[in-house]
Amino acid sequence: MHKNEDWKHDANKLAEELLELASEIVKQVNKPHKDYHSKIQDEIADVSYRLNNMVEWYDTKAMAQRMVDKWGVDEDVI
Repeated sequence: MHKNEDWKHDANKLAEELLELASEIVKQVNKPHKDYHSKIQDEIADVSYRLNNMVEWYDTKAMAQRMVDKWGVDEDVI
């Protein structure tokens, strides 16, 4: 486990953004007559930013191999 304060900050912020994204998606599913797409789009952008910060803490080659093994994603795309 990382004891680095920067990792903890990045992990906490990513978790917050993931929860916000999940909340907006659930709202859209539960209220299909309303349009939450712009809020979902904003939260996806926030999650993407925070996830990119977290990726720096991990082995990107191992993650790429996981995608190939699990989903057959072409390594050149990753």
